[in-house]
Amino acid sequence: MAVSLFAGACGSGSAQTPLAPTTTPTPLSQQVQRTDASRWGYDPRTSTGERDPPPRFTELPPDYHIETYATGLTQPTALAFLPDGRMLVAEQRGTVRVVEDGALRTEPFYTANVYLPEDALELGLVGMTVDPEFEENRHVYLYYTTDEPVRRTVLVRVHDTDGIGTDLEEVLSMEIDPSCCHIAGGLRFAPDGMLFVAVGDHQYERSSQNRLNPFGSILRIDRNGDAPPDNPFVGDGDPRIYAYGLRNPFDLTIDPGTGRLFATENGFVGQDALLEIQPGANYGWPGFDLDVPLDEIAQPALFYHEPMGMAGIEFYAADELPELTGALLFCQFHGNALHAVRFDADGNMDEDAIIASGCSSDVLTGPDGFVYFLDVLSGTVYRITRE
Repeated sequence: MAVSLFAGACGSGSAQTPLAPTTTPTPLSQQVQRTDASRWGYDPRTSTGERDPPPRFTELPPDYHIETYATGLTQPTALAFLPDGRMLVAEQRGTVRVVEDGALRTEPFYTANVYLPEDALELGLVGMTVDPEFEENRHVYLYYTTDEPVRRTVLVRVHDTDGIGTDLEEVLSMEIDPSCCHIAGGLRFAPDGMLFVAVGDHQYERSSQNRLNPFGSILRIDRNGDAPPDNPFVGDGDPRIYAYGLRNPFDLTIDPGTGRLFATENGFVGQDALLEIQPGANYGWPGFDLDVPLDEIAQPALFYHEPMGMAGIEFYAADELPELTGALLFCQFHGNALHAVRFDADGNMDEDAIIASGCSSDVLTGPDGFVYFLDVLSGTVYRITRE
């Protein structure tokens, strides 16, 4: 059996493998507070030596329920929904499963030819999204490592033909061979139809400061993998790059009301962060032995001194769970927890509280307006509903 995703803390520190919940997760009762971001970009290879405040767990209202939605998955890494309500769940070893009304279908939607050796931590199938024009083009996008014909990371799309993925097309191919980690893989379509792709440094740290390659960056591309002409580095490096200087930005989300783009970033020895991604910004990795002035490094929106293992992220903009409306939700692999981050009146991240256990890889709003999240170790999809 392959080593579980994030078993190496997304590369952010020593492994702290969480226990999978034995029952439906319930809200707990401690607190997470905002921490000082002043060390960001100074020396990411050296621990700050500081500890984060104890986490705060916030009870959801009594009419909210956290329930098991689907079980029987193997190392689920990403969620997506089709317009007809079908849920797609990506498994790390390459299979895309279908869940309908909480029932896991035996026949997979698609099986990718992934490269995932037994001792790998974060390779395999880790990213998935559905084209917003799916009803016209039937496209589902997948991000994974493969060894055909050489070891590389690819972004592909498949066509939904009568409920089965067919007609594989490559959109991006990055021929680089990390031994275990840091491919990232978050995918998010913007309202203008452009696709944001989170690409990790693939364990080639200095590549993150080299704008001639896509590694350690957020890409902004069209459906065919080409750079739009208004990207910040067109004519000055890889034109697909939207922001750079990243290590392992696992996932992305967009506030549909403002268009603000957010990412989860995993540091080296702690120093994990939530980032607001700005066009052309340099987020500082790797920082050491580089002549990058601190005032040229974009600062995080929320910063943690200790390893979090920050994974899936979602801006909750629906109304079905009003207690969460306007919150930024993210999964914490270390601790197996679902966070809800609030914003102050100026739009800055402020309150950070854990609202449930059992969220270790991805979180997404369903077409019903409820929140769905994945536990990669137990192979379970959980759902937050309201009476």
